[in-house]
Amino acid sequence: MKLWDADIRDILARWRQRSPVVLDLRRDGFCLVRVREGAAEVLSEQAVNPLSPHYRELLLEGLRGVVQEQGVGGSPAATFLQRGDYSLQVVDAPQVAEGEMLAALRWQLADLLDFPVQEAVLGAFPVPDSEGRQIFAVAVRESVVQERVDLLRGAGLQPFYVGIADLALRDLCWLLPEEAGGAGLLFLEAQACHLTVVQGGSYRFGRPLPIGQRHFPEGAGAAAFNAASENLALEVQRTLDFYENRFRRPPPTVLYLQGGPESLAGVLSEQLGRRCRNVEEIVGTADSQCLLAQAFAAELPAP
Repeated sequence: MKLWDADIRDILARWRQRSPVVLDLRRDGFCLVRVREGAAEVLSEQAVNPLSPHYRELLLEGLRGVVQEQGVGGSPAATFLQRGDYSLQVVDAPQVAEGEMLAALRWQLADLLDFPVQEAVLGAFPVPDSEGRQIFAVAVRESVVQERVDLLRGAGLQPFYVGIADLALRDLCWLLPEEAGGAGLLFLEAQACHLTVVQGGSYRFGRPLPIGQRHFPEGAGAAAFNAASENLALEVQRTLDFYENRFRRPPPTVLYLQGGPESLAGVLSEQLGRRCRNVEEIVGTADSQCLLAQAFAAELPAP
């Protein structure tokens, strides 16, 4: 599902000449990944102070420097929006011809968005097993998409694809073994985390949770760690209960954890009890900062 269209003829020519790159833009920095023969290579990861009054200038300067240093100027570039940038919800599919669906969906979403629907860029992908009756509808301000496109162009890249973090998380789940109930991924970032469920290779569910790495500061002591892990376990349990009741499907029996502090996986396994058979860590926090971008890059569709 793509939220922005490029000139395909120009992009195809560049794709044959240069490997594409993927930008993972986070609140506190960015990661740039190159795709070569289906594999993803991290080119650079940089921090940018989000509180700086010159944040945009610093971001563009840092990204442009990496592009020049790595010799990837002019490469086809893709990126994905973070969860707070867009709305994702399940709605009834408009009963119209395929070519008219987004126009019909625009008016269907008019009362569900917190910004004017006329300013929205829309996308959609099917809800599995709904026989076409329901879809996941994505809506984002056009200015947000354009800002990302302008950033890539300003850094000397050729944008061709803008996606969403939920489907990047799905791509990461594709790399994990599916247990009973599918693959469940608990992806921790600095401020929050995201719980994603994929079954049969299809995106089923995703929800942000208000607990992230900042709730597990180094040296905070056992009491603070236990309180944060208990709060996270409660959020996960409530979310899995909601998923089971809403979609009438059993939740995953195993959750995969990315970005959590040492020992969190084992503690969550104990705290979730009957709700989850096991929590397994994918990779340690130090090795995982660009993992989502790499998964997104590896599954990137050609233009």
